[in-house]
Amino acid sequence: MFGLSFVSLNLIVGCASVVPYDSSHLEDVKESSEVVQVEQQDSVYEEDVQEDTGEIEEEIDPDYCPQGGVWPDPLWQVDLPENRGMSSEILEQAALYAEENQSDCMVVVKDGYIVGEWYWNNTSPFDKVKSWSVGKSYAATAVGLAYDQGFIESTDQSVADFIPQWQGTEKEFITIQHMLSMTSGLRFNMIEDNLLMAYANDMTQRTLESPLENVPGALWEYNNHTVQISEPLIRNATGMNAEELMREYLWEPIGIDAVWSKDDQGQPAMFMNVRASCRDQARFAYLYLNNGCWNGERILSQEWVDKSLTPSSPQNQGYGYWWWLNGGTPTLDSVTFEAHEDMLHPNAPEDAFCAVGLGSQMVEVVPSEDLIIVRFGPAPHENLSLWIQQNGAVMDALMNDGKQIVHNGILERVLESIVD
Repeated sequence: MFGLSFVSLNLIVGCASVVPYDSSHLEDVKESSEVVQVEQQDSVYEEDVQEDTGEIEEEIDPDYCPQGGVWPDPLWQVDLPENRGMSSEILEQAALYAEENQSDCMVVVKDGYIVGEWYWNNTSPFDKVKSWSVGKSYAATAVGLAYDQGFIESTDQSVADFIPQWQGTEKEFITIQHMLSMTSGLRFNMIEDNLLMAYANDMTQRTLESPLENVPGALWEYNNHTVQISEPLIRNATGMNAEELMREYLWEPIGIDAVWSKDDQGQPAMFMNVRASCRDQARFAYLYLNNGCWNGERILSQEWVDKSLTPSSPQNQGYGYWWWLNGGTPTLDSVTFEAHEDMLHPNAPEDAFCAVGLGSQMVEVVPSEDLIIVRFGPAPHENLSLWIQQNGAVMDALMNDGKQIVHNGILERVLESIVD
């Protein structure tokens, strides 16, 4: 079952009419509530002197990274599933399900070891695969690096602090927190704007010109314009584009060879397509599984990891900073914005979280099982047979992220393979 392949897509959606935007109904924009920031410690242990009792308490520095452990440094180590408490037979069934559902690659990591790895359709372990909306989780991480390095003071800052053309307008009330929680209020039509955004000559300019349709913070909406805001924010805050920032502070330190898809202006498409091998996508997941640490070194602050994996808005408890969370309800669908009946993945542990992309791309992390599952495959319009299987339904075929049928099927089967 060692076949190999890779995907691609650019949100081709059929014909959609453009409806003129009417902003007359827009309420007065109000400032968002303050976001409490957690101060970082400077040492592994600090003494907290209680003045009233004179008692001294020792606190562990939240950014301390333990030494030791298993690390893909420089290469992933491989082990038999049985040595990690898994069934090879059931794991192969998960791989067969993935193969039957148009997959190009799948990697399963347990306890830091690759216990299963499959490639189809001429894909190899070294091929960079398109990730689609998995790229959003990379984008949130890039914002986190800018924050950790002191280029951004607070998620409560106005995005307009870094976008001069928004200063003095109603958009200056959009904060970084609104951006990261998908509550910016910027207009985004699921079909029309997906198509126009994917083929825009200047994705950032299109985003900056997007009208404000809702009061920032009032409505959760899966919105590519919102994510693309992070491109000028990072560039103006750090003097680097997001790809350069990630390469210097994260990709090179942990051994990821990746590129970010860009528009005709050379600007990263923040909402999609960080291209990396299936193994390197697993490295990204492993960083989060280890709370931002890599082989004893702090790469991403514990504060940012915690923020990213905590519900970022009351409207959608299943969404952090551009990461999907399994424990929160209600969890809103990324297409219809309606609430799921249950958790995102009902048969998975509540601590599971994931990055997902069009065409059932998945980077799944289950901390309680020390487990990572990475799967990539062709997006719908690239594979006619997949379109037929989905009855040609535009929304289902193009935006299957919301249903996550294949994702759930793979996740459930891999979890079933854990027998000890």
